[in-house]
Amino acid sequence: MKKQVKETRKGITLVELVVAMALTALFAAACVMLILPVSKIYTRALDQNRAQIVADSVVEALRTECLKAIITGTGDAWIANPDSYDGTVMTDVDLKPAGSVLVFRRNSKYCETIAANYELSNTLSAAVFEKDMSETSFKDEDGDANGTVSRSIYSIDEADARSGLVHYGYYESNAVEISGDQYIYPFDYFDFTNPFTQATYMGYTVELRFHDLKYTSEDIPRPAYVTCDVTVLDMKGSVYTRSAVLCFQ
Repeated sequence: MKKQVKETRKGITLVELVVAMALTALFAAACVMLILPVSKIYTRALDQNRAQIVADSVVEALRTECLKAIITGTGDAWIANPDSYDGTVMTDVDLKPAGSVLVFRRNSKYCETIAANYELSNTLSAAVFEKDMSETSFKDEDGDANGTVSRSIYSIDEADARSGLVHYGYYESNAVEISGDQYIYPFDYFDFTNPFTQATYMGYTVELRFHDLKYTSEDIPRPAYVTCDVTVLDMKGSVYTRSAVLCFQ
């Protein structure tokens, strides 16, 4: 006679299932709490690294540009008050210890400005947009149109013009005497250009602040260098800032 074997079938109870789901949820929450801060740190580090590349590129471009300056006396380089600069002319030489526009001599007839339009949305950027989009010819050294197109390496739309890009402005220069020194200042627009295409900014904007203009110790003092703070910003604010010395000679 065969011995009968009793089969026992045991399943998961509802209580066990609930407990398992609760433990799984706790484990998942712990993983998220651990991964989220690490992810934020990584993202922030990546953003800062990209912003540093932008700042370094801007600094090197500004250094190269400032080495083109012709400095013969005190008034051949100075920091402008943005309130006196409308993007096409400098209405007055309003000397400040710090500001967002650097002015310096390029030769006997022309001068250059360096600025970013981050704080000049109603002045510099408007002028850049107007000149870049509406003019097809620019003045030659005699002041006559010769059909030469803009030296700008990009064309901008109005939104880009107001987004915080670095611009070089080229102007015929004039001179005004202040305390016995002749200061050059822009009085007639010639052209704008930009050291980079917009893609180089990688979605960031740039703010420039010039300060601490230093002079040589020669009998005739001449500006030797200026310090520039380059701040790279995103939609939330400042991402990275670095200071650099820009030499004129």
